[in-house]
Amino acid sequence: MPPVRSLLVPLALVLGPPAWAQAPEAPPPAPGESRAASATSVEAPRRNQSPDDAAWTQFPGRLSEPPPSSTVAPLPEVTDRPPLVPVEEPQPAGEKTSRRQPRAPKPPPPPLNNRVSLLGAHTVGAGGVAVGFSLGFPTLSARVAVGVTPRFDVLLGLDSLYGLMNEARLGGRWSVLDGGPRWSVGVVMEASHAFFMRSASLEERGARFVTGRRNWNVMPGIVGSFQFNGHRSRRLFLDTRYLLTVDTEPIQRTPLGGLPPDRVTASAWTIRVGAEMPLSEKTSYSLSAGGDFRGHSVDADFMPVVSVGIVTGL
Repeated sequence: MPPVRSLLVPLALVLGPPAWAQAPEAPPPAPGESRAASATSVEAPRRNQSPDDAAWTQFPGRLSEPPPSSTVAPLPEVTDRPPLVPVEEPQPAGEKTSRRQPRAPKPPPPPLNNRVSLLGAHTVGAGGVAVGFSLGFPTLSARVAVGVTPRFDVLLGLDSLYGLMNEARLGGRWSVLDGGPRWSVGVVMEASHAFFMRSASLEERGARFVTGRRNWNVMPGIVGSFQFNGHRSRRLFLDTRYLLTVDTEPIQRTPLGGLPPDRVTASAWTIRVGAEMPLSEKTSYSLSAGGDFRGHSVDADFMPVVSVGIVTGL
């Protein structure tokens, strides 16, 4: 056995010094001592002052200090109960709810009927004004109706044979029977004075022959109108008048007839039928047709009349 012991002694001398050079292992912390306090007593290696080189000897490294208790937000408590939903208490039947109910939109107002008539029997009413213009054969004309009372209008007018004859009119319209918005019957009266571009001695079949007018004219008559049901329905009218003309510059057309009288009167009947078709609450366009049945010997026995125009209220 001496040879074996002699070999162990040199082996112990070779392996002993590296083991003695190592630092003693730190004892485990006491039961009342925290891990953080024991970790602070461990000295980091001094070979390199880099944390990366020392991390392999001091894994998991220095523990970070916990934040102060005042800055730590408590975690929400996890529970399996569903969230609470507020339940509205039923209110008594007679008590009104405090919540405002939405208001239903107001329906648009119904459209108004168009009753602005200038050619029919319905008047425009007190303070109302209606104007109209028509173009046709043989004349073009302009009319204005001004309401004086609910049933009486003053009429102003101007007729023209495209410049060859110009006639200024003044009259009135009185609604005798008013059947509401559907029908009415009235009396109309107009007087006019006509101005001719040429004298009677220079024309044979001119403005006097075509229009049937003379220097002074009186036209009383009856007018009626009927409107169909509806706010945009057409309104029919019938206008019948007696035309009395007074010629203050008559001529003698026969060589041996002698001197003509100072005044010559003649008569005729005029008939107009047509319709006013509303476009809006106050505006409508008009169509008129008819004829003049004359009794003067130097005029045409019958002259057709047609016109188209527009009527509006102001």
